Order: sequence, then structure tokens, then C-alpha cells
Amino acid sequence: MTLEIRLAAQSDAAAMALILNEIISIGGSTAYRKSFDAHGVIDTFISPKRGISCFLAVEGSQVIGFQALEWADPDWPGEDPLPPDWAVIATYVDPKAHKQGVGRALFAQTALAAKDAGVRFIDATIRKENCGGQAYYQGVGFRDYKADAETVSKRYAPV
Repeated sequence: MTLEIRLAAQSDAAAMALILNEIISIGGSTAYRKSFDAHGVIDTFISPKRGISCFLAVEGSQVIGFQALEWADPDWPGEDPLPPDWAVIATYVDPKAHKQGVGRALFAQTALAAKDAGVRFIDATIRKENCGGQAYYQGVGFRDYKADAETVSKRYAPV
């Protein structure tokens, strides 16, 4: 597999939405329940207000995954808001490309972007039933720091 990792562009949004929507339709591995269109992908992942990076994995001309990193929301209304020097990560890989190193290749670039941005910790909050997601984040160096009835939160310190 020849894999290219590059920054996502707005022109990639439709292909990214296809991957994300397939993952949503399978269920059990993302908190998102409603499908995305290209504009939603741009607003949520490619160009969010607090965005740090959004990397894309491409094989040939096919988008097979993406990973977005953004600063924690200082106005988070829910429980346990993250400190302002933390970032939040989201990873989506085409189910047909799982266990082929796509996530690791994406994270190599995301970790560099986090370090360059001065991120103290990266938070990955994963649904408990998403054993593959938990194993992936553990495998790239994230460690558990809290859990609730539905999720496990792991963190990574860029060095």
C-alpha cells in the first residue's frame, strides 16, 4: 500500500463525508448519530473555529481516512471541561482499510502538529464498545485517565 498523508482541503470534504457516514451507519464507534454532508465536514473537521490540523490518508486517488485535532472548547457546557492547553482528536478510517497502518501514519503527522502548536495533552474519548478504537489509541501511546458509563478517555503528551 502506497499511502500519502497530507493536509485535508475543502475539496476533500465529500470523500471524507462518505467515510464518516459509513462509520456512522455501522454504529458503535463514534458519538455522531447523524450523517454529514461536505459542509458539515468542513465546519467540524477541516476548518473548525479551534482547529489545529486535519490530515488525510490517500491511497492512489482514494481517500481512506482522516484525523482532526482541535483545541479543547473553553466554553464546554458539559461535565469535566478540558484545560485550555489540551486538544481533542478524532480519527476516521475507511472500515475496508482497518489494521493497515493508516491511523498510525495519520497520527505521526498529528502528533507533530500538536507539538508545534504547544498542546500539553491530546484527549481521545472513545465509546466503551469501540474496542478497536481503544486499542488503536493505546497502541500509539495514549493512556487512560478517566472513564464513565459510556466512554473511556485517554490522553497523550506530545514531546
